[in-house]
Amino acid sequence: MTKPLKAISSAFLAYFWPEMAVDDNFDHARTRLVCVFSLIVGTIGLLHSIPVYYISDTLPDHGVLISNLFCLTYFTVPAIWHRTHNLRLAAFVLVAIFWVHMEYLLIADRSDIWRRELFLIGPPIILLILVGRFSARIATALMVANFLVLSIVFDAFPVEGTLAMTAALCTLMAGLSMYFTEVNKKEVHLKELRDEAQLADAQKSEFLAKMSHEIRTPLNGLSGVLQLLDETDLTPEQKELVQIGRSSGRNLMGLINGVLDYSKIAADGITIEQIPFARDALLTTAVQSQQAAATAAGLELKVYQDPRLPSCLRGDPVRLNQVITNLLSNAIKFSKEGDIRCEMIRDGDFVRVSVTDRGIGLTEEAQTRVFNKFEQASTATSREFGGTGLGLAICKELVELLGGRIGVNSTPLLGSTFWFTFPLIEAETQESEPALPVGDVVEPSATDFAGTHVLVVEDNKTNQLIVRRFLESMQITMDVVDDGRPALQLCATRRYDLILMDIQLLDMDGVEVAAILRSGPGPNQRTPIVALSANILPEQTNAYLKAGMNACLGKPYRKDELVKVMARLLDRSNTDVSAA
Repeated sequence: MTKPLKAISSAFLAYFWPEMAVDDNFDHARTRLVCVFSLIVGTIGLLHSIPVYYISDTLPDHGVLISNLFCLTYFTVPAIWHRTHNLRLAAFVLVAIFWVHMEYLLIADRSDIWRRELFLIGPPIILLILVGRFSARIATALMVANFLVLSIVFDAFPVEGTLAMTAALCTLMAGLSMYFTEVNKKEVHLKELRDEAQLADAQKSEFLAKMSHEIRTPLNGLSGVLQLLDETDLTPEQKELVQIGRSSGRNLMGLINGVLDYSKIAADGITIEQIPFARDALLTTAVQSQQAAATAAGLELKVYQDPRLPSCLRGDPVRLNQVITNLLSNAIKFSKEGDIRCEMIRDGDFVRVSVTDRGIGLTEEAQTRVFNKFEQASTATSREFGGTGLGLAICKELVELLGGRIGVNSTPLLGSTFWFTFPLIEAETQESEPALPVGDVVEPSATDFAGTHVLVVEDNKTNQLIVRRFLESMQITMDVVDDGRPALQLCATRRYDLILMDIQLLDMDGVEVAAILRSGPGPNQRTPIVALSANILPEQTNAYLKAGMNACLGKPYRKDELVKVMARLLDRSNTDVSAA
């Protein structure tokens, strides 16, 4: 019995209070008003028939029947909107039914129990709210004429009453018109502010995308050259200089990624996953990624994991790892000596992760704003330790997206404990992933690519040199072209094991080339394609994958990252070929 009642209730609400998408000019609210007005007026009319029929007896039986038919007609007004989606038409029909109904009652019902003429104020007000001032003014003029006709011709009520009603109606409509004039001005102003905000947001996104591309492209050249130089015979002093250069490049990329991460979160461009992962791997992987930095700073990293926690959890290990890594990185940056303790314990229905250091600490005032974007403890902190002040703001946004909370307990000069929570969801043991991706440098794989034939489509000469040297060091043969059309010509006559595709080319971009290769017959219709791009915002990488590409490497990329992607795709490619 419950299900039918819920179905009837849902249908009733959908009819008289329809679901509406948010629009620019509040028409969704006006549509709901016209539907609910029809319900209210029709219901009041039916209820009015009861005392008229049973108590006053001022209407004949057929008069009550006619009035009830009018009341039932009100309930058809929402159907007009549902069928036509025309708000003005539905509003005019409602007003027309209301007007004719009230005219009939004023003429046929002589009862003095209630003053039906008051209801004639309704049409101008309804039109003012739902349609606009011009329609309301016309309705007001018609109502004034209507009062005069009813008073003089039908003797429905005294002339002095007519004059009083006319004055009251005109005064009321004048006041409401001025009020709605101001409301409309505010509505227009709000729309202008919204348009300005949307334009500013679009310009910001465009600027970030261009900035990312223009910085990543030369940074790819710098990073690649330093990687190639690091593989040559160098003196210890030269080796140290190269490592400093690579470290500086990674720091710069960290700043760029921080700005882009925050812009993605602000634009709802980050999706939180719910996948199984191993509990032990979460802290271990984050700590391993920061071990070298801690050792260089003379600090010891200690880890504690609550044995009460399940061995396998469900959540987003990549985002959790990002938060823990950021907290550890900050603890290392702001600590001079001692140890840093990273704990993961059970806290009711949540998992609580904390990072405790013996660093410079925070004042109570700094604790209140340290999670704000572009904020640091003080200007002196910014000058001494650097950074954009986005790291903790990103952590806060990510933790809230994960369904948890984040905070800090700190004492100046004694250290800080940054903590966050996320929901405790247990996963099956066989489901869990053994490890998490690590953002630190990893030694290249020993995968043997000898005999592999690769097509490189890249228009930047520096990037051509880098990828050529990377591939040559792996004993890979290659063809290199600088645009999409030469790439299509080669793909029409030669079979490649892999295609490395830049996106922004001079004539035909990489997305278009990939779509053509996937759509038409040819020797490379199923060849794995890797996008090499400095444009790696979520909507951009999704476009690459939709065009038929198999993976995306964001510039600057490391040699080991290229090796991993190639090993994965070439294994997949070989499986596909053998299966075919």
